Amino acid sequence: MTKRFIALILTVLMLLPAIVACASDDAGKPADSTPPAEGTQAPASTAPTATEPDYKPQLPEVRYDGEQLVIVHRSPDETYYAEIYIQAEDITGDVLNDSVYRRNLAVEEKYGIDIVSVIEASPHSAISIAAQAQSDEYDVALPKMKSISSLITSGYLYNFHEMNYVDFTKPYWDSNFDNDITLYGKLYAMVSDISLMTLIGTRGIIFNRDLAKENNLEDPYDLVKNNQWTLDKMIEMSLAVSADLDGNQTFDDLDQYGLLSEASNFRYMVIASGVDIFTRDADGNPVVGFMSEKAISVIEKLRSIYNDETHAIAYESLKNTAGAAALDGAYWNYGRKIFANGQILFVQNGASIINQITNFEMAEEYGIIPNPKYDSAQSRYYHAPDEETTVLVIPSANSDYDRLGILLEDMAYYSSQTILPSYYETVMKVRRAPVPEVAEMMDLIKNSISYNLGLVYSVDAYSVINQASTSGNIASVFRTGEKRINALIKKVGDAIKELP
Repeated sequence: MTKRFIALILTVLMLLPAIVACASDDAGKPADSTPPAEGTQAPASTAPTATEPDYKPQLPEVRYDGEQLVIVHRSPDETYYAEIYIQAEDITGDVLNDSVYRRNLAVEEKYGIDIVSVIEASPHSAISIAAQAQSDEYDVALPKMKSISSLITSGYLYNFHEMNYVDFTKPYWDSNFDNDITLYGKLYAMVSDISLMTLIGTRGIIFNRDLAKENNLEDPYDLVKNNQWTLDKMIEMSLAVSADLDGNQTFDDLDQYGLLSEASNFRYMVIASGVDIFTRDADGNPVVGFMSEKAISVIEKLRSIYNDETHAIAYESLKNTAGAAALDGAYWNYGRKIFANGQILFVQNGASIINQITNFEMAEEYGIIPNPKYDSAQSRYYHAPDEETTVLVIPSANSDYDRLGILLEDMAYYSSQTILPSYYETVMKVRRAPVPEVAEMMDLIKNSISYNLGLVYSVDAYSVINQASTSGNIASVFRTGEKRINALIKKVGDAIKELP
Protein backbone atom coordinates (compact mmCIF):
# COMPACT_ATOMS: atom_id res chain seq x y z
CA MET A 1 0.00 0.00 0.00
CA THR A 2 1.57 3.31 -1.08
CA LYS A 3 2.10 6.28 1.17
CA ARG A 4 -0.19 8.31 -1.12
CA PHE A 5 -3.00 5.75 -0.76
CA ILE A 6 -2.56 5.69 3.02
CA ALA A 7 -2.81 9.47 3.02
CA LEU A 8 -6.05 9.33 1.03
CA ILE A 9 -7.63 6.88 3.48
CA LEU A 10 -6.49 8.87 6.51
CA THR A 11 -7.73 12.14 5.07
CA VAL A 12 -11.18 10.68 4.35
CA LEU A 13 -11.39 9.29 7.89
CA MET A 14 -10.23 12.59 9.31
CA LEU A 15 -12.87 14.61 7.46
CA LEU A 16 -15.72 12.15 7.97
CA PRO A 17 -17.26 14.09 10.92
CA ALA A 18 -17.44 17.23 8.77
CA ILE A 19 -19.08 15.31 5.92
CA VAL A 20 -21.68 13.85 8.26
CA ALA A 21 -22.33 17.25 9.82
CA CYS A 22 -22.78 18.80 6.41
CA ALA A 23 -25.29 16.13 5.40
CA SER A 24 -27.33 16.62 8.56
CA ASP A 25 -27.34 20.41 8.66
CA ASP A 26 -26.95 22.33 5.45
CA ALA A 27 -28.16 25.51 7.10
CA GLY A 28 -25.18 26.01 9.40
CA LYS A 29 -23.70 29.49 9.27
CA PRO A 30 -20.39 30.72 10.69
CA ALA A 31 -20.47 32.86 13.81
CA ASP A 32 -19.78 36.59 13.58
CA SER A 33 -16.07 36.85 12.77
CA THR A 34 -15.64 40.53 13.57
CA PRO A 35 -12.67 40.70 15.98
CA PRO A 36 -12.88 42.74 19.19
CA ALA A 37 -11.06 46.04 19.45
CA GLU A 38 -7.33 45.67 19.98
CA GLY A 39 -6.36 45.42 23.64
CA THR A 40 -9.83 44.68 24.99
CA GLN A 41 -10.93 41.44 26.58
CA ALA A 42 -13.00 39.39 24.16
CA PRO A 43 -16.09 37.52 25.31
CA ALA A 44 -15.76 33.77 25.73
CA SER A 45 -15.94 32.00 22.40
CA THR A 46 -19.33 30.63 21.43
CA ALA A 47 -18.24 29.61 17.94
CA PRO A 48 -18.97 26.12 16.61
CA THR A 49 -16.23 23.54 16.98
CA ALA A 50 -13.58 23.15 14.31
CA THR A 51 -15.18 19.93 13.03
CA GLU A 52 -18.11 21.86 11.53
CA PRO A 53 -17.88 22.35 7.75
CA ASP A 54 -17.90 26.15 7.89
CA TYR A 55 -14.43 26.07 9.41
CA LYS A 56 -12.64 24.20 6.67
CA PRO A 57 -10.24 26.73 5.11
CA GLN A 58 -10.86 27.92 1.57
CA LEU A 59 -7.35 27.92 0.09
CA PRO A 60 -5.90 27.98 -3.44
CA GLU A 61 -5.30 24.60 -5.05
CA VAL A 62 -1.53 24.74 -5.27
CA ARG A 63 1.40 22.33 -5.10
CA TYR A 64 4.92 22.85 -3.80
CA ASP A 65 6.39 19.58 -5.06
CA GLY A 66 9.80 18.75 -3.66
CA GLU A 67 9.85 21.65 -1.18
CA GLN A 68 10.18 21.41 2.61
CA LEU A 69 8.43 23.01 5.54
CA VAL A 70 11.22 23.25 8.12
CA ILE A 71 10.09 23.67 11.73
CA VAL A 72 12.57 24.19 14.55
CA HIS A 73 11.40 23.27 18.05
CA ARG A 74 12.42 21.82 21.39
CA SER A 75 12.79 18.09 21.88
CA PRO A 76 9.62 16.13 22.72
CA ASP A 77 11.79 14.29 25.26
CA GLU A 78 12.25 17.34 27.50
CA THR A 79 11.46 16.75 31.17
CA TYR A 80 8.69 19.37 31.24
CA TYR A 81 6.40 21.11 28.75
CA ALA A 82 7.41 18.67 26.06
CA GLU A 83 4.01 18.29 24.39
CA ILE A 84 5.14 19.80 21.09
CA TYR A 85 3.28 17.42 18.71
CA ILE A 86 5.20 18.28 15.56
CA GLN A 87 7.07 15.13 14.56
CA ALA A 88 6.00 11.51 14.11
CA GLU A 89 8.02 9.12 11.97
CA ASP A 90 5.44 6.36 11.63
CA ILE A 91 2.23 4.85 12.97
CA THR A 92 3.08 3.27 16.32
CA GLY A 93 -0.27 2.69 18.02
CA ASP A 94 0.24 5.65 20.36
CA VAL A 95 -2.85 7.79 19.90
CA LEU A 96 -1.18 11.21 19.86
CA ASN A 97 1.81 10.08 17.81
CA ASP A 98 -0.53 8.62 15.23
CA SER A 99 -2.62 11.79 15.13
CA VAL A 100 0.51 13.84 14.45
CA TYR A 101 1.51 11.37 11.74
CA ARG A 102 -1.91 11.63 10.07
CA ARG A 103 -1.85 15.42 10.23
CA ASN A 104 1.63 15.65 8.74
CA LEU A 105 0.92 13.07 6.06
CA ALA A 106 -2.27 14.80 4.97
CA VAL A 107 -0.48 18.14 4.55
CA GLU A 108 2.55 16.59 2.86
CA GLU A 109 0.48 14.68 0.32
CA LYS A 110 -1.86 17.56 -0.41
CA TYR A 111 0.95 19.99 -1.21
CA GLY A 112 3.77 17.66 -2.28
CA ILE A 113 6.07 18.80 0.53
CA ASP A 114 8.09 17.23 3.32
CA ILE A 115 7.61 18.50 6.89
CA VAL A 116 11.05 18.55 8.47
CA SER A 117 11.57 18.79 12.23
CA VAL A 118 14.77 20.35 13.53
CA ILE A 119 15.29 19.86 17.26
CA GLU A 120 17.17 22.58 19.12
CA ALA A 121 17.46 23.08 22.88
CA SER A 122 16.87 26.81 22.31
CA PRO A 123 14.84 27.47 19.15
CA HIS A 124 15.02 31.22 19.77
CA SER A 125 18.83 31.03 19.64
CA ALA A 126 18.68 29.02 16.43
CA ILE A 127 16.48 31.70 14.83
CA SER A 128 18.79 34.47 16.03
CA ILE A 129 21.91 32.77 14.67
CA ALA A 130 20.24 32.10 11.32
CA ALA A 131 19.02 35.70 11.07
CA GLN A 132 22.47 37.11 11.76
CA ALA A 133 23.85 34.86 9.02
CA GLN A 134 21.03 36.01 6.70
CA SER A 135 19.96 32.37 6.37
CA ASP A 136 16.44 31.25 5.55
CA GLU A 137 17.02 27.68 6.73
CA TYR A 138 13.96 27.70 9.03
CA ASP A 139 10.41 28.35 7.89
CA VAL A 140 8.73 28.23 11.28
CA ALA A 141 9.84 28.00 14.90
CA LEU A 142 8.25 27.17 18.26
CA PRO A 143 10.31 29.00 20.89
CA LYS A 144 9.24 29.62 24.48
CA MET A 145 6.91 32.58 24.85
CA LYS A 146 9.28 34.23 27.31
CA SER A 147 12.22 34.01 24.86
CA ILE A 148 11.02 35.94 21.82
CA SER A 149 11.29 39.57 22.90
CA SER A 150 14.79 40.10 21.51
CA LEU A 151 13.85 38.30 18.29
CA ILE A 152 10.99 40.76 17.79
CA THR A 153 12.86 43.96 18.61
CA SER A 154 15.83 42.85 16.48
CA GLY A 155 13.53 42.55 13.47
CA TYR A 156 14.07 38.80 13.12
CA LEU A 157 10.37 37.86 13.05
CA TYR A 158 7.63 38.43 10.48
CA ASN A 159 4.41 40.29 11.23
CA PHE A 160 1.51 37.82 11.02
CA HIS A 161 -0.83 40.64 10.08
CA GLU A 162 1.07 41.02 6.81
CA MET A 163 0.47 37.35 5.92
CA ASN A 164 -2.17 36.21 3.45
CA TYR A 165 -4.37 33.12 3.81
CA VAL A 166 -4.27 32.82 7.62
CA ASP A 167 -7.67 33.44 9.19
CA PHE A 168 -7.49 34.17 12.92
CA THR A 169 -11.29 34.08 13.24
CA LYS A 170 -11.13 30.30 12.78
CA PRO A 171 -11.16 28.26 16.01
CA TYR A 172 -7.86 26.52 15.28
CA TRP A 173 -6.11 29.88 15.82
CA ASP A 174 -6.34 31.55 19.22
CA SER A 175 -7.88 34.93 18.50
CA ASN A 176 -7.33 35.87 22.16
CA PHE A 177 -3.59 35.92 21.50
CA ASP A 178 -4.09 38.15 18.47
CA ASN A 179 -6.27 40.51 20.48
CA ASP A 180 -4.03 40.64 23.57
CA ILE A 181 -0.60 40.77 21.95
CA THR A 182 -1.13 42.85 18.80
CA LEU A 183 0.45 46.29 19.20
CA TYR A 184 -0.09 49.02 16.63
CA GLY A 185 -1.38 46.44 14.16
CA LYS A 186 1.71 44.24 14.51
CA LEU A 187 1.85 40.64 15.70
CA TYR A 188 5.09 38.67 15.64
CA ALA A 189 3.93 35.38 17.15
CA MET A 190 0.74 33.33 17.24
CA VAL A 191 -0.89 30.38 18.97
CA SER A 192 -2.72 27.62 17.10
CA ASP A 193 -3.69 23.97 17.30
CA ILE A 194 -0.51 23.03 15.40
CA SER A 195 1.05 22.57 18.83
CA LEU A 196 -1.11 22.09 21.92
CA MET A 197 1.68 23.19 24.26
CA THR A 198 0.02 26.48 25.16
CA LEU A 199 -3.27 24.77 26.03
CA ILE A 200 -1.60 22.00 28.01
CA GLY A 201 0.55 24.52 29.89
CA THR A 202 -2.35 26.84 30.75
CA ARG A 203 -3.25 26.82 34.44
CA GLY A 204 -6.56 25.41 35.59
CA ILE A 205 -7.65 23.58 38.74
CA ILE A 206 -6.96 19.85 39.09
CA PHE A 207 -9.24 18.41 41.75
CA ASN A 208 -9.92 15.18 43.66
CA ARG A 209 -13.58 14.44 42.98
CA ASP A 210 -13.79 11.57 45.46
CA LEU A 211 -12.38 13.72 48.28
CA ALA A 212 -15.10 16.29 47.61
CA LYS A 213 -17.75 13.58 47.78
CA GLU A 214 -16.34 12.11 51.00
CA ASN A 215 -16.65 15.52 52.64
CA ASN A 216 -20.20 16.11 51.34
CA LEU A 217 -19.09 19.02 49.17
CA GLU A 218 -20.65 20.16 45.92
CA ASP A 219 -19.42 18.53 42.76
CA PRO A 220 -16.94 20.94 41.13
CA TYR A 221 -18.28 20.13 37.65
CA ASP A 222 -21.78 21.15 38.75
CA LEU A 223 -20.46 24.35 40.30
CA VAL A 224 -18.92 25.32 36.96
CA LYS A 225 -22.06 24.45 35.01
CA ASN A 226 -24.27 26.40 37.44
CA ASN A 227 -22.04 29.51 37.51
CA GLN A 228 -21.23 28.96 41.19
CA TRP A 229 -17.51 28.22 40.83
CA THR A 230 -15.98 31.32 42.45
CA LEU A 231 -12.89 32.21 44.45
CA ASP A 232 -14.88 32.29 47.69
CA LYS A 233 -16.36 28.86 46.94
CA MET A 234 -12.90 27.38 46.30
CA ILE A 235 -11.64 28.76 49.61
CA GLU A 236 -14.75 27.55 51.45
CA MET A 237 -14.30 24.01 50.10
CA SER A 238 -10.57 24.06 50.83
CA LEU A 239 -11.27 24.84 54.48
CA ALA A 240 -13.58 21.84 54.78
CA VAL A 241 -11.27 18.89 54.09
CA SER A 242 -8.11 19.30 56.18
CA ALA A 243 -7.24 16.40 58.48
CA ASP A 244 -4.30 15.37 60.67
CA LEU A 245 -4.18 11.90 59.16
CA ASP A 246 -1.33 10.53 61.26
CA GLY A 247 -2.62 12.10 64.50
CA ASN A 248 0.72 13.63 65.50
CA GLN A 249 -0.83 17.07 66.18
CA THR A 250 1.36 18.59 63.46
CA PHE A 251 0.40 19.29 59.87
CA ASP A 252 3.04 17.97 57.48
CA ASP A 253 3.34 16.12 54.19
CA LEU A 254 1.53 13.07 55.60
CA ASP A 255 -1.72 14.96 56.23
CA GLN A 256 -4.70 16.14 54.17
CA TYR A 257 -5.20 19.65 52.78
CA GLY A 258 -7.55 21.75 50.75
CA LEU A 259 -4.82 23.26 48.58
CA LEU A 260 -1.38 22.46 47.24
CA SER A 261 0.05 25.92 46.60
CA GLU A 262 2.91 27.83 45.01
CA ALA A 263 3.78 31.51 44.77
CA SER A 264 2.73 31.79 41.13
CA ASN A 265 -0.88 30.93 42.04
CA PHE A 266 -1.43 34.58 42.99
CA ARG A 267 -0.78 35.87 39.48
CA TYR A 268 -3.00 33.26 37.85
CA MET A 269 -5.84 33.93 40.28
CA VAL A 270 -5.59 37.69 39.70
CA ILE A 271 -5.94 37.02 35.96
CA ALA A 272 -8.76 34.53 36.63
CA SER A 273 -10.70 37.34 38.30
CA GLY A 274 -10.85 39.26 35.02
CA VAL A 275 -7.96 41.63 35.75
CA ASP A 276 -5.72 42.52 32.78
CA ILE A 277 -2.00 42.52 33.52
CA PHE A 278 -1.68 45.11 30.75
CA THR A 279 -4.35 47.09 28.95
CA ARG A 280 -4.37 50.01 26.47
CA ASP A 281 -4.90 53.72 26.99
CA ALA A 282 -7.12 55.86 24.77
CA ASP A 283 -4.36 56.08 22.15
CA GLY A 284 -3.76 52.34 22.03
CA ASN A 285 -0.53 52.47 24.04
CA PRO A 286 0.14 49.59 26.48
CA VAL A 287 -0.16 50.46 30.18
CA VAL A 288 -0.28 48.56 33.47
CA GLY A 289 -3.77 47.19 34.10
CA PHE A 290 -3.60 44.93 37.14
CA MET A 291 -3.10 47.43 39.96
CA SER A 292 -6.72 47.59 41.08
CA GLU A 293 -8.93 47.10 44.12
CA LYS A 294 -10.06 43.78 42.71
CA ALA A 295 -6.47 42.53 42.42
CA ILE A 296 -5.82 43.60 46.00
CA SER A 297 -8.94 41.73 47.12
CA VAL A 298 -7.87 38.54 45.31
CA ILE A 299 -4.42 38.60 46.89
CA GLU A 300 -5.85 39.23 50.35
CA LYS A 301 -8.32 36.34 50.02
CA LEU A 302 -5.61 33.95 48.87
CA ARG A 303 -3.19 35.03 51.57
CA SER A 304 -5.83 34.18 54.19
CA ILE A 305 -5.71 30.51 53.24
CA TYR A 306 -2.23 30.10 51.73
CA ASN A 307 -0.68 31.30 54.98
CA ASP A 308 -2.81 28.85 56.97
CA GLU A 309 -0.60 25.76 57.22
CA THR A 310 -3.50 23.61 58.38
CA HIS A 311 -5.41 24.07 55.12
CA ALA A 312 -2.75 24.65 52.45
CA ILE A 313 0.64 23.07 51.92
CA ALA A 314 3.21 24.73 49.68
CA TYR A 315 5.42 22.90 47.21
CA GLU A 316 8.41 24.75 48.68
CA SER A 317 7.73 23.27 52.14
CA LEU A 318 8.39 19.80 50.73
CA LYS A 319 12.03 20.43 49.82
CA ASN A 320 13.64 18.63 52.75
CA THR A 321 11.12 15.84 53.24
CA ALA A 322 11.85 12.14 52.95
CA GLY A 323 9.23 11.91 50.22
CA ALA A 324 11.07 14.43 48.06
CA ALA A 325 14.39 12.70 48.75
CA ALA A 326 12.89 9.44 47.49
CA LEU A 327 12.22 11.25 44.21
CA ASP A 328 15.80 12.56 43.94
CA GLY A 329 14.89 15.82 45.62
CA ALA A 330 12.20 16.70 43.06
CA TYR A 331 9.81 18.33 45.52
CA TRP A 332 7.52 19.49 42.71
CA ASN A 333 7.01 15.87 41.74
CA TYR A 334 6.51 14.93 45.37
CA GLY A 335 3.75 17.49 45.68
CA ARG A 336 1.96 15.83 42.78
CA LYS A 337 2.52 12.44 44.40
CA ILE A 338 0.82 13.75 47.55
CA PHE A 339 -2.11 14.79 45.37
CA ALA A 340 -2.13 11.32 43.77
CA ASN A 341 -2.16 9.80 47.27
CA GLY A 342 -5.54 11.47 47.81
CA GLN A 343 -4.31 14.08 50.31
CA ILE A 344 -5.16 17.25 48.35
CA LEU A 345 -8.51 18.61 47.14
CA PHE A 346 -7.27 21.32 44.73
CA VAL A 347 -4.02 22.09 42.93
CA GLN A 348 -3.65 24.78 40.30
CA ASN A 349 -1.58 23.66 37.36
CA GLY A 350 -1.66 22.87 33.67
CA ALA A 351 -3.05 19.65 32.25
CA SER A 352 0.58 18.66 31.71
CA ILE A 353 0.78 17.29 35.27
CA ILE A 354 -2.02 14.79 34.62
CA ASN A 355 0.64 12.48 33.19
CA GLN A 356 2.52 12.54 36.49
CA ILE A 357 -0.64 11.99 38.53
CA THR A 358 -1.48 8.97 36.39
CA ASN A 359 2.04 7.58 36.72
CA PHE A 360 1.71 7.83 40.50
CA GLU A 361 -1.34 5.52 40.15
CA MET A 362 -3.94 7.71 41.79
CA ALA A 363 -6.85 5.56 42.91
CA GLU A 364 -9.43 8.33 43.31
CA GLU A 365 -11.34 9.98 40.49
CA TYR A 366 -9.92 13.35 39.55
CA GLY A 367 -10.55 15.97 36.90
CA ILE A 368 -9.83 19.48 35.71
CA ILE A 369 -12.00 22.62 35.86
CA PRO A 370 -11.40 26.30 35.07
CA ASN A 371 -9.84 28.67 37.55
CA PRO A 372 -12.63 30.16 39.67
CA LYS A 373 -14.29 33.44 38.78
CA TYR A 374 -14.02 36.30 41.25
CA ASP A 375 -17.79 36.12 41.73
CA SER A 376 -20.88 34.91 39.87
CA ALA A 377 -21.37 38.33 38.27
CA GLN A 378 -18.16 37.85 36.27
CA SER A 379 -19.20 37.19 32.68
CA ARG A 380 -16.54 34.62 31.72
CA TYR A 381 -13.50 32.66 32.83
CA TYR A 382 -9.90 33.78 32.32
CA HIS A 383 -6.73 31.72 32.25
CA ALA A 384 -3.06 32.24 31.52
CA PRO A 385 -0.33 29.94 30.20
CA ASP A 386 2.92 29.22 31.94
CA GLU A 387 5.84 31.31 30.68
CA GLU A 388 7.62 28.12 29.54
CA THR A 389 4.97 27.34 26.92
CA THR A 390 5.61 27.89 23.23
CA VAL A 391 4.36 30.18 20.48
CA LEU A 392 4.53 29.97 16.69
CA VAL A 393 6.89 32.44 14.97
CA ILE A 394 8.06 32.99 11.40
CA PRO A 395 11.59 34.22 10.67
CA SER A 396 11.67 37.41 8.62
CA ALA A 397 14.36 35.93 6.35
CA ASN A 398 11.77 33.89 4.47
CA SER A 399 10.82 34.95 0.96
CA ASP A 400 7.52 33.16 0.20
CA TYR A 401 5.05 34.13 2.91
CA ASP A 402 2.03 33.20 0.80
CA ARG A 403 3.28 29.61 0.73
CA LEU A 404 3.74 29.66 4.51
CA GLY A 405 0.31 31.20 5.03
CA ILE A 406 -1.36 28.42 3.05
CA LEU A 407 0.61 25.63 4.71
CA LEU A 408 0.15 26.92 8.26
CA GLU A 409 -3.58 27.56 7.79
CA ASP A 410 -4.14 24.02 6.56
CA MET A 411 -1.81 22.50 9.13
CA ALA A 412 -3.68 24.27 11.92
CA TYR A 413 -7.00 23.06 10.50
CA TYR A 414 -5.86 19.44 10.19
CA SER A 415 -4.46 19.66 13.73
CA SER A 416 -7.91 20.63 15.00
CA GLN A 417 -9.32 17.55 13.27
CA THR A 418 -6.75 15.06 14.55
CA ILE A 419 -4.53 16.08 17.45
CA LEU A 420 -7.00 18.11 19.50
CA PRO A 421 -9.78 15.47 19.47
CA SER A 422 -7.25 12.77 20.32
CA TYR A 423 -6.02 14.75 23.29
CA TYR A 424 -9.51 15.43 24.59
CA GLU A 425 -11.23 12.16 23.92
CA THR A 426 -8.55 9.54 24.32
CA VAL A 427 -5.71 10.82 26.46
CA MET A 428 -8.04 12.28 29.08
CA LYS A 429 -10.09 9.09 29.09
CA VAL A 430 -7.22 6.87 30.20
CA ARG A 431 -6.47 9.35 32.97
CA ARG A 432 -9.61 8.13 34.81
CA ALA A 433 -11.43 11.37 34.08
CA PRO A 434 -14.97 11.29 32.63
CA VAL A 435 -14.47 12.35 29.03
CA PRO A 436 -17.58 14.46 28.30
CA GLU A 437 -17.06 16.68 31.34
CA VAL A 438 -13.31 16.97 30.91
CA ALA A 439 -13.63 17.86 27.24
CA GLU A 440 -16.19 20.52 28.17
CA MET A 441 -13.90 21.95 30.85
CA MET A 442 -10.87 21.91 28.55
CA ASP A 443 -12.88 23.79 25.93
CA LEU A 444 -13.77 26.41 28.54
CA ILE A 445 -10.09 26.81 29.37
CA LYS A 446 -8.96 26.79 25.72
CA ASN A 447 -11.43 29.51 24.74
CA SER A 448 -10.62 31.79 27.68
CA ILE A 449 -6.83 32.09 27.68
CA SER A 450 -5.61 35.61 28.40
CA TYR A 451 -2.13 36.58 27.19
CA ASN A 452 0.26 38.96 28.89
CA LEU A 453 2.29 41.47 26.87
CA GLY A 454 4.91 41.32 29.59
CA LEU A 455 5.65 37.65 28.92
CA VAL A 456 6.12 38.23 25.21
CA TYR A 457 8.16 41.43 25.63
CA SER A 458 10.12 40.58 28.81
CA VAL A 459 8.45 43.16 31.06
CA ASP A 460 8.23 41.41 34.41
CA ALA A 461 4.96 42.54 35.95
CA TYR A 462 4.54 39.21 37.73
CA SER A 463 7.35 40.04 40.15
CA VAL A 464 5.26 42.93 41.50
CA ILE A 465 2.38 40.55 42.22
CA ASN A 466 4.79 38.10 43.85
CA GLN A 467 6.27 40.83 46.06
CA ALA A 468 2.83 42.11 47.02
CA SER A 469 1.55 38.65 47.93
CA THR A 470 4.68 37.85 49.96
CA SER A 471 4.90 41.11 51.91
CA GLY A 472 1.19 41.76 52.37
CA ASN A 473 1.82 45.48 51.71
CA ILE A 474 -0.12 45.16 48.49
CA ALA A 475 -1.17 48.74 47.77
CA SER A 476 2.28 50.10 48.63
CA VAL A 477 4.07 47.57 46.41
CA PHE A 478 1.65 48.33 43.58
CA ARG A 479 2.29 52.07 43.81
CA THR A 480 6.04 51.55 43.76
CA GLY A 481 5.93 49.11 40.85
CA GLU A 482 3.48 50.93 38.62
CA LYS A 483 5.80 53.70 37.44
CA ARG A 484 8.65 51.28 36.74
CA ILE A 485 6.50 48.80 34.79
CA ASN A 486 4.81 51.56 32.77
CA ALA A 487 8.21 52.96 31.79
CA LEU A 488 9.35 49.53 30.60
CA ILE A 489 6.23 48.78 28.60
CA LYS A 490 6.41 52.24 27.00
CA LYS A 491 9.88 51.38 25.68
CA VAL A 492 8.41 48.24 24.18
CA GLY A 493 5.63 50.20 22.49
CA ASP A 494 8.10 52.73 21.09
CA ALA A 495 10.26 49.91 19.67
CA ILE A 496 7.29 48.17 18.06
CA LYS A 497 6.22 51.38 16.33
CA GLU A 498 9.55 51.39 14.45
CA LEU A 499 9.28 47.81 13.23
CA PRO A 500 7.86 46.79 9.83
